[in-house]
Amino acid sequence: MPSWFSSRPGTVPCFQNGRPGTRKGTPITTVLHGLDAIGWDALRHAYGAAGDVPALLRAIADGDDPLGAVDELDVKIYHQGGAVFSAAAAALPFLTGLAASAETDAGVRAAILDTVGRLADEARLADARAIAREWPAAWDAALPRLLALLADPDAVVRRAAVSALDGAAADADTVTMALRARRPDEDDPAARLEAVLVVGGLAKAATAAVLPETLAWLRDLCGDPDPDTRLAALLALAEAVPAQRLGDDLDAVVAAARQAEPDVWRDVPHVGDMPDDLVATYGGMPARLVTWIGAHLEDEVPARTRLCLAFGGDRDADRRIGAVRNAADLLSAWRSPAGRLVPLLAERTADGGGPARAYATHVLAAMAGGPDGARDGEVFAARLDDPHRLARHNEQTVADVAAWGLARLGDARCVPYLAERLAAPNLGYGTAVVGGTGGAGYSTWLPAAQQVLEPLRDHAGVLLPVVRERLRNGTASDQRALADLLERWGSASSPAVPELIPLLGTQAHIAAVNALAAIGPAAAEAAPVLEEMWHRPPEGLPEWSRRQSACALPWALWKIAGDAAAARAVADAAFAGAPRDVAWGYVADVGGHADTCTGRLRTLLDHRDDWTRVRAAHALFRVTGDPSGASETLYHEIYPITRGEYLPVRWAAARHLAEIGPAPEPVHWALRDILDSDRRHHVNTGWQAFAEDRELRDLAARLLADTENH
Repeated sequence: MPSWFSSRPGTVPCFQNGRPGTRKGTPITTVLHGLDAIGWDALRHAYGAAGDVPALLRAIADGDDPLGAVDELDVKIYHQGGAVFSAAAAALPFLTGLAASAETDAGVRAAILDTVGRLADEARLADARAIAREWPAAWDAALPRLLALLADPDAVVRRAAVSALDGAAADADTVTMALRARRPDEDDPAARLEAVLVVGGLAKAATAAVLPETLAWLRDLCGDPDPDTRLAALLALAEAVPAQRLGDDLDAVVAAARQAEPDVWRDVPHVGDMPDDLVATYGGMPARLVTWIGAHLEDEVPARTRLCLAFGGDRDADRRIGAVRNAADLLSAWRSPAGRLVPLLAERTADGGGPARAYATHVLAAMAGGPDGARDGEVFAARLDDPHRLARHNEQTVADVAAWGLARLGDARCVPYLAERLAAPNLGYGTAVVGGTGGAGYSTWLPAAQQVLEPLRDHAGVLLPVVRERLRNGTASDQRALADLLERWGSASSPAVPELIPLLGTQAHIAAVNALAAIGPAAAEAAPVLEEMWHRPPEGLPEWSRRQSACALPWALWKIAGDAAAARAVADAAFAGAPRDVAWGYVADVGGHADTCTGRLRTLLDHRDDWTRVRAAHALFRVTGDPSGASETLYHEIYPITRGEYLPVRWAAARHLAEIGPAPEPVHWALRDILDSDRRHHVNTGWQAFAEDRELRDLAARLLADTENH
């Protein structure tokens, strides 16, 4: 299936006066014959009853925006995958008819085939219970028409037809033989390469009647004079025969990739085009090709490391970008390549290609200060004036990455730069702490401003004047972010108390309360305001903020003034409507003052929600000082980590366990597995992959060390 950059790779719609160009062929009215005879309202798609499907099919056939109609129908009948709806089965004959009609524009036909192919793939991958019972018969009827499109006069359609057959595992023999038979007559290079890749993917499902001959065909192509064909065949053969690891033929793969014609691969649906507006961020087609090859190596860590090194010093700037992007992906998943790849990345921070510098500097910054990362800030200091933008949709630059790397090391050379950034029209690093990032590939997105500045507590004296000015005159999002920063800095933030008090009752209310509480007794001048708001909640607060305040205000008053009555009120508020996702943290912090809620906390240890169990266990320990019960609940969240079942709640459990103390002997094996694994343990991607892995390993090591020292 096509890659994530474009849902329609290789398709170039040809419009005439805003409408699809038409050619002689089967009339559209014939293609849609019988459309109204179907009881669409009784069928289902992702959004419910499918009564809107006929109008979308007509819009594809004869509307002003046929591609838009294809996309809208795709959202209905494919959505995000995971199921094949009854509406998809009913629409399939009309879709294949439109795709086969020469009266439909080639770009539209290719887009239709893209949807058909993804439906076929989903029918292969989804749970059988999620596949409409009508689908197999509909697919069987559609297959001959799809196979006929392999000889369509338009190369764009032929490429899309080949790609659409990629999921036809149940018909692997038929499709494989058809693709091989078509090859001598196929004159489009991209269609030829796509066919080889599809044959490789289908070979695992082929029967003994077809498989030996297919594998021999692929092996012959591995020696083809054309480097593009050799590359496709090497990748296809590794896909067809899992025992034949792609890394075993890495020298041949590298040689073929160096001679490959990138412009041919941009039309291969398996690879897809690199849009011009993304080249400055990701590099051009050679970079895309190298990255795509790396993804095929998957967990072949030594081979993928060699691939990075092979292209890391290539004369072609784009191939170097591909090598660095591969290194970023690899290092964020595995620890062992660091010794060989960190020096390569350090060298590439001075690369002539902006994307190579961006990725290299970013990964080194994410690893900075860690056991396998840079501990010297020179590589970052050299990039503090690098203006290359990380992405077209924001103003962040390599210089911002370099300053972040220095901040992670506590290197004062970043302080003037960051002070200037704080005074700029925007904070430069965003204001929201993103709880999770996923998606394909390593991303160069940066942490929020408060996360970047947090390690610079020792330099608060220099940065606070700018922070205080921004608290007075910044936007609400700026104020929330900087109040969050002041909470992280704790007592070092005390000079900013006069700026935090006016934020109480505003959109930055909770952030200001938390910051004042973290400052503690030095924020005494805020105590009367907090007490007044506790007893008379300010008007105009959003509902969630008002409810959280019921815990936050007395808790802050206790932190600042030591008011025991306020501390006891926290527990009452937690069970009286405060949001449970934050309430237990306040209860845990007041500890023994919340002893009246011990029984209620114990009942939550068996709650079906994992976050509720973990937070209640932590609060119970903090209230009672007794680890029994709480520890058992928390350790149940540790074992799945060893199986690669990563969830944020499990990191929270590990934090709480490290606070409780030595690990019992039955859990030692799990902690050692976490430490011994070469995998980076993480939920999120990008820089968080390194941060999460480091934190979990530190916690596991601490738990074992506490045990040995106990």
